[in-house]
Amino acid sequence: MTGAFVCFSAPLQGLVSWQMSELARLCSLFSGKSTFVNVSKDCTSATTDTLSMLATGTQPNDICLLLIEGADAELMCLVLAEYVSKHWHLLSTSAFTAAANNPLDTPSHFAHPNLRVEGLHTQATQCESLFREIVERVAEKDTSMQAHAAFMAREAHSSTYLGDQVALPHIIDSSVPHPAIIVTRCQPAMTWLNQESVSLCIAIAVPSDIERTTLRAISRLSRRLSSSAFRRWLTHCDDIPTQIAMLDAALDQD
Repeated sequence: MTGAFVCFSAPLQGLVSWQMSELARLCSLFSGKSTFVNVSKDCTSATTDTLSMLATGTQPNDICLLLIEGADAELMCLVLAEYVSKHWHLLSTSAFTAAANNPLDTPSHFAHPNLRVEGLHTQATQCESLFREIVERVAEKDTSMQAHAAFMAREAHSSTYLGDQVALPHIIDSSVPHPAIIVTRCQPAMTWLNQESVSLCIAIAVPSDIERTTLRAISRLSRRLSSSAFRRWLTHCDDIPTQIAMLDAALDQD
C-alpha cells in the first residue's frame, strides 16, 4: 500500500541529537503515525523516540526514510520534508519535488558499476507483455526472443511472486550481455501468472558468466526482498527513483 514518505541521506556528521529531538517534537504535533527507517542498516524506530533513532547507528550517506500514515499524513509529510531539506540531504518525497540537483534523477550508480539498475514505467496488463518490455532493456535484439523465453520458462517452473504485491522474475542466461535490474511500477496493478496482484516488479537478468562480486550483491538484494517489511517499505514509497535508492542500499549492505 502506498503512502506519504520522505527519503534522505544522512549528512557527514551523522544524526545530531538536537536535530533528532526537533524531528520527534514535530512528529508529536500530528495525529498521524510516522516511522524512521534506516534502509542501509535495515533497522527502524518510532520518530517520537529520539534515543531509539540515534541508536540505529546511522552513518554518513546511509539511505533513510520517514514513512507516514494517518488522516493528516499529507500535511505531516510536507512539514517533515521541509525540515529534512534544511538539515539533511533530501532525495525525494511524496510531498513535493525534491531539489533540482537530486542525485536520484540520474541512473543508479552504486558500488558495483557492472550492475545496471534502472526504472521502467509500463501500461502492460499481462506478464508476457511486461517481459517483452523488460527484455528490450536487458538483451540485444537478436537474442531478445531467447531472453523472453527464459523469463517465461522460469515463471512456469515456479512463481516469482514474493508477497506484498512484489514480484522478482529473474534469469541467468547467455542472451543477457550485462547484468541488469529493471524496476517496474505496474499501474494499475497487474495480475501475475499465479493470480496474485503485483504493483512492483523487480526483474533481474544476468549473463551465464556473471562475476562473483556481482552475484554476491544480487544475493544480498534477494535476501532483503525475502523480508515482508522491506517489501512494504518499497511499495509504500510509490516512486521509482526512491525505490532504486533503497535497492542500491540493499545491494551495498555488508
